[in-house]
Amino acid sequence: MNAHTTLHGQHGSPAIEASGLVKRFKSGRAFVEVLKGVSFDARHGDLTMVMGPSGSGKSTLIAALSGLLKPEEGRVDALDVDDLWKLSSGRIDKFRLANCGFIFQGFNLFPSLTALQQVETVLKYQGLSKSQARKQATLSLQEVGLGHRLNQRPAALSGGEKQRVAIARALAKNPKILFADEPTSALDGENGQ
Repeated sequence: MNAHTTLHGQHGSPAIEASGLVKRFKSGRAFVEVLKGVSFDARHGDLTMVMGPSGSGKSTLIAALSGLLKPEEGRVDALDVDDLWKLSSGRIDKFRLANCGFIFQGFNLFPSLTALQQVETVLKYQGLSKSQARKQATLSLQEVGLGHRLNQRPAALSGGEKQRVAIARALAKNPKILFADEPTSALDGENGQ
């Protein structure tokens, strides 16, 4: 078990610790260094925000911390995992499924699935039965004010409703870590709260 971060930590104990993160992207013949030796920590029970101008690397940092985008250098300790990037890609996927919720800027909804199915799918992958997944997904969608839109596909939903489906999908898992990349950008002020 990791000596620094813990899966079931008390409020204020380390949940994520990252150090020396470097990420480069190729742009033509040159490389653009987006993360330049970034260190970061987040603690259990805290809301930790990363702020900066567009293009400053916020989304890249979130992807590196969550196991979605491998940095060229550095390490990430998360929950009970010591150096996330030393795990195989399959084990990183299992870590994310078991512990992380994601709310992306672009919603990432499947066009052919209803709002209810969007949320049910991730719960089934976690091992819930079909009836348990349906119950939890329905409750989660009701909590974001979409109980009346359960059977609508993304094409029939407004931008704000799509954002709320994405939020419901992330929260339905009861994640230990929630990664949110501008989670309320498509919502009006009242729904954003």
